[in-house]
Amino acid sequence: MEKLQISVGFTEQERDRVGLLYWEAFRDKLRPAFTDDETGLRVVRSSMRADRILVARIEGEVAGVCGFHERGVGAVDLSWSSLRTHVSAWRAVRAVVVLSILERSEKNGRLVLDGICVDATRRGAGIGSALLDAAADYAQESGATAVHLSVIDRNPRAAALYRRRGFEPVGGGSLGILGYLYGFDRYIAMERPVSR
Repeated sequence: MEKLQISVGFTEQERDRVGLLYWEAFRDKLRPAFTDDETGLRVVRSSMRADRILVARIEGEVAGVCGFHERGVGAVDLSWSSLRTHVSAWRAVRAVVVLSILERSEKNGRLVLDGICVDATRRGAGIGSALLDAAADYAQESGATAVHLSVIDRNPRAAALYRRRGFEPVGGGSLGILGYLYGFDRYIAMERPVSR
């Protein structure tokens, strides 16, 4: 594999690429909050938090990203105030309500991941595994005892990767009748302890 480097943050020149990767990976879950793909992608791109994203680069090009929550803020700021800078008040209310179902919150002593995605042309090259290991390293440096994530029932490939990287199920749930809106019904919460 070509030289892979992972670090926290992205440059403004990389914002479009990072946002597009995130949108492509999570479009089915995020799309119901917006009236169209163009609006959703625009909002996600501009709301990405560089300080809440691990970026994997190969030869200087963004190949994958892994978002995380820290101090009450995730990888994408989809708060009311952020949404209002991009859409009307009515659309912001709609987005906040729709996205509230997907809300991830911090877990005491755990680094909560907020989406991991790898460029489709780079999948199978170990980038996802490297991002998960980098997240575990970041968690350890931050004093966390574990890395926490959720995986949807329609993504068995990701669930298998997480298990191979040391994640074990710790819970889960169902969206019930709202599953049709988001394109999935059940999810599994998983954790990986970090060395201290």
